[in-house]
Amino acid sequence: MKSPSNEIRRARPLLGTLVEIGAVGVNALAGIEAAFREIERVHHLMSFHEENSDVSRINRTSPGEILRIDHRTYEVLCCAHMMSRLSAGAFDISVGGRLVKQGFLPRPHGAASFAREASFEDVVLLPDVSVTLARRVWIDLGGIAKGYAVDRAAAALKRSDVDSGIVNAGGDLYVFGAPQPVSIRHPENASLLFSFGAITDSAVASSSGCFTEPQENGTAADALIDPRRNAAMRWKKGVTVVASRCVIADALTF
Repeated sequence: MKSPSNEIRRARPLLGTLVEIGAVGVNALAGIEAAFREIERVHHLMSFHEENSDVSRINRTSPGEILRIDHRTYEVLCCAHMMSRLSAGAFDISVGGRLVKQGFLPRPHGAASFAREASFEDVVLLPDVSVTLARRVWIDLGGIAKGYAVDRAAAALKRSDVDSGIVNAGGDLYVFGAPQPVSIRHPENASLLFSFGAITDSAVASSSGCFTEPQENGTAADALIDPRRNAAMRWKKGVTVVASRCVIADALTF
């Protein structure tokens, strides 16, 4: 996507992708650094891979144990619960165990085996920014944390009083200020892009079932899991969502 000539852009590997942040204004550089700090914090809090992340701590927690977590992780869990209820369980953070079985994620260090029947409802949110588990569950916030990080980064840019900005985390993006043209990758051909139009003060997120296909019993399987069937989805289409917040757009592309 083309950027204005006076825009400053920087990119760093975070959230399992290349995150690019751009801004226009006298405080652009300071705003970009503040935005990256927000993303780095979300990355460390909600990583499935990092041993000391909140996600890993939850996955090691025994049922009934009370665990205090960071307020940002708590916010994401609250949003995830809302999306799970609104989607009748189609969105469910308890898919971590299935993703490990598929080979998309490593077995969490020090975690006991998860209950196959567990769902998002087994992650019980307590009022003091704490959680407890009703059953052993391995959660994964990969379907929502990236969008949340984009929102946090965009808010940091706005607090820096830049004129306009964009945060792009591997296709999950937010634009404010000057409209920016957005291109979407063709869901069946990664080399093809088509114009989505120009957006501002909006978030866009996309996903596809075409590009990540490990083998399961000789059959191609996708990283998207249908928790209601406890099975990997097999589809050859894509979905793009536009929303006011990237955390919502990200979750809706499950």
